[in-house]
Amino acid sequence: MKDIRIKLGKRVRHLRSVRGWSQEALGEKADLHPSYIGGIERGERNVSLVNLARLAEAFQLSLAEFVTFNGDRLLKGESLKQLITEDVTADEALAAAFYSTFCRNCDNLRMLQKYKEIMTRSRGPLRSRTSPEQE
Repeated sequence: MKDIRIKLGKRVRHLRSVRGWSQEALGEKADLHPSYIGGIERGERNVSLVNLARLAEAFQLSLAEFVTFNGDRLLKGESLKQLITEDVTADEALAAAFYSTFCRNCDNLRMLQKYKEIMTRSRGPLRSRTSPEQE
């Protein structure tokens, strides 16, 4: 699980840096203490599902987008299941709904990426095309 915390920390730091935000600014937007943000970025903190949602909202991303980086999900299915189970054991319906929505969004993202790859291959490089009259 430590490697997931490291990846999440890098993701948070990257998104924050790209926006030019300090840890304090992100903390205000996500309603989290700046030292907690620092702990996340260093991979020292276990982030709850609620706080993942707060961070995603602060960055104006869906949870699926937030935990996807360069096309790779930070949290694979089993790791995500474990995180949800640890964090939301009191409300199994919430955990099941979140997991279902997350997986559906990731499936949609994968389908869009495949579609983009297929369209790029089928079209080939862009070339100027001449009309039959010009040939």
